Amino acid sequence: MPETTEIAKETLKNVSQNDIAKKVVVPKIEQIRSDEVQEIISAVPSWMIRWGITLIFGLIVMLISLSWLIKYPDIIFGNATLTTVEPPIKLVVKSSGKLTNILLADGSTIEKNQVIAEMESPVTQDGIGFLKDYVLKIRGYLSNKNSELPLTNETFVFGTMQTNFNDLQKNSKNLQDLKQNNFSIQKINNLKSKIVQYRKLISISSNQLILLEQELKNAVDKYKTDQHLYEKGVLAKMEFYREETVFRQKQMDVENLKKSASEQQLTLINLLQELNDAEFQYQENERTMINNIQANLLEIENGIENWQQNYSFVAPVSGKLVWLEKIHQNQFIEAGKNLFAITTNNEKYIALATIPATGFGKIQTGQKARIKLNNYPPYEFGFLEGVVSKLTEIPNESTYQVEITLSNGMSSSYNKQLTFTPEMTGTAEIVTQDLRVMQRIFNQFNKLFDRNTNANASVSSTLSK
Repeated sequence: MPETTEIAKETLKNVSQNDIAKKVVVPKIEQIRSDEVQEIISAVPSWMIRWGITLIFGLIVMLISLSWLIKYPDIIFGNATLTTVEPPIKLVVKSSGKLTNILLADGSTIEKNQVIAEMESPVTQDGIGFLKDYVLKIRGYLSNKNSELPLTNETFVFGTMQTNFNDLQKNSKNLQDLKQNNFSIQKINNLKSKIVQYRKLISISSNQLILLEQELKNAVDKYKTDQHLYEKGVLAKMEFYREETVFRQKQMDVENLKKSASEQQLTLINLLQELNDAEFQYQENERTMINNIQANLLEIENGIENWQQNYSFVAPVSGKLVWLEKIHQNQFIEAGKNLFAITTNNEKYIALATIPATGFGKIQTGQKARIKLNNYPPYEFGFLEGVVSKLTEIPNESTYQVEITLSNGMSSSYNKQLTFTPEMTGTAEIVTQDLRVMQRIFNQFNKLFDRNTNANASVSSTLSK
């Protein structure tokens, strides 16, 4: 037993020494790991794990490379309305009433100024037609006064234009009386004749004055000679006085003729003034009546225009007539309703797209666009291709308008010819600049970073308050 005890003590002593040695040799990190962890760390990974890590790393590198290399465009969406360069013209009902006459059917070819339909009104279409012709005749007379002034005895009822028509008739009759007034015309003609005769008389008096002045010149020479002879005593005194009397008489005759010529000139001036006054009065009366007639014509033309706008539908341009509603004769139509539209024969189609302010700065002229029409499903008919041709600079209620010119007209991307209908609606997709996938990812991070920054700033501001 003592020996066994000693052996046990010796064994324990060796074990303690070995444990101390192990504590000195084993690293500190191994002391805190379990045997299972040590087993995992010491084991060599299999080939699948080693190649899997390499494959994952390669895929990450490939994705990063592809995100840098791959680009795709940004698309701006908006509502689009299809129209032409010359858009359809809508005819609006200006005054409520019955539709008394429908002259053209839906889809008819129409010429400019052609009547489409008529509303109930106090003036008939025949009355309006008569007024148009009568106005043209009066204007033809005013431009060519040598023609005969047209007057009429028609008994049409012209409604609000009746007063203007009566005034036109009255002024036209006064102008005709002025033209046929023999007293004024005869007075002017008589004054002209007097002026002609007085000018002849003045011409005769001028010739007589020339002759008398020549005789006076001769008399002056003879008088000087007689005076010289008288001073020398050759000529008797009585004889000299007699010759001097003759000389003085010649002088008086010349002066009297000059006085008569001056009086004739004054008379001629008075006659010319009287003629001018008579002609001015005649022309002033004529001008006043013509001005009154022209004013009446303008009022009637305005009345016809107002009647056409309120009670008649007249085509402002040539084209094709489109009924915007199903209508029938004697139907009551309320004011403000779009009843007809006229489309021109214009094959240049455009789309007007309404784009929100967000992203509008990316749009530039020349960019491609796609128009998907509501009338034609894109998966069946395709879409229309176009190019941005015009941008508006000023927004309208936070939206901008973009004009898109259709490159292939109404031919779709599926090579199908679509039928144009005025103001077709759809969706516009405008293709803007290309962006890399990585740029889009970073843009999202920037957006998130800006959002967090704004949130922190808001919290800081709240705390400071």
